[in-house]
Amino acid sequence: MKQTQIDSQQFAELVAEGFPTLRDDIRQSQGLVHIQMMEFALFTEKACKDKDWATVKKWLRLADRLFRFGDSNVNNAVYVSYLETLPRKGEVHDRLKTMMSAELRKGWDDILSYLAKLSGR
Repeated sequence: MKQTQIDSQQFAELVAEGFPTLRDDIRQSQGLVHIQMMEFALFTEKACKDKDWATVKKWLRLADRLFRFGDSNVNNAVYVSYLETLPRKGEVHDRLKTMMSAELRKGWDDILSYLAKLSGR
């Protein structure tokens, strides 16, 4: 059975259901998928700082699902407002890479290569 595309409303519902601590933040920015995705990214960042790798793994599984099955708006938000904000080097970066699915890791590599080209590196 083919997975239907996840739209911005479904994204907000998935985050609110899976991560109740984000529910209010997601509701406050209803309909603004990039802002909602940034909230998602900030919580991932906090879990990384707290070395809460079990939570990070849950976040990354949801990010992978959104990346693979999100509609064009959600997919773009994963690239621009999630993957771009993750650490670009260091121990946490390396650990995240090993925790990501191959598809999400490739998306992260692609966006980091694109950003490097923009900055002339």
